[in-house]
Amino acid sequence: MNQTVSPWLRRLPNQLTLLRIACIPAVVALMNQGAVLNTRGEVIPLSVTDLAAALLFALAAITDFFDGWIARKYGVETIIGKLLDPLADKLLVVSALVILVEKHRLAGWMAVILIVRDLGINALRIAAHEDNIILSSSWLGKTKTFFLDVGIVGLTLSFQWGFFSFSFWGLVSMWLALIVSLWSAGEYIWDYAVKLKKT
Repeated sequence: MNQTVSPWLRRLPNQLTLLRIACIPAVVALMNQGAVLNTRGEVIPLSVTDLAAALLFALAAITDFFDGWIARKYGVETIIGKLLDPLADKLLVVSALVILVEKHRLAGWMAVILIVRDLGINALRIAAHEDNIILSSSWLGKTKTFFLDVGIVGLTLSFQWGFFSFSFWGLVSMWLALIVSLWSAGEYIWDYAVKLKKT
């Protein structure tokens, strides 16, 4: 850890991660108050709780970028931060996906694939670590996270604003997240197989 950095800045990344974890119960509670989409898929009116849930989720998602950026830029990465950061991200996203499925705003099969993919890649990273292989994060992973966060916000809002449908574009973002997610999973598996063969 960089000892020349002020103490508050050294603590900031982990504090942002803890803030993201603290936001999860509030995001779930607010999303849970949203309307259930009917079987015809009609657009629902915007509610205050949906708006608050979307804003709080977006704020929490933004902290995911800043805590990692600050830690790397100032050399203040910690072991607890490396453990908590991906855990906080997974808990936030999985919680949101489960509520969206419950509210019939997202297909269950899509949520399952997204969740299982992340669990599978985490397991692959652990296996690679055991084999002294480093699987570096790629731009695909960051792109997947962006589409996933945008999709969750869109489906949480799920209302029509003039000609713009948050529900429609939220679903488009989820499809893009799914495609990129599977694409990046394939790259991780290929990368692991190639590096394992060289060992």
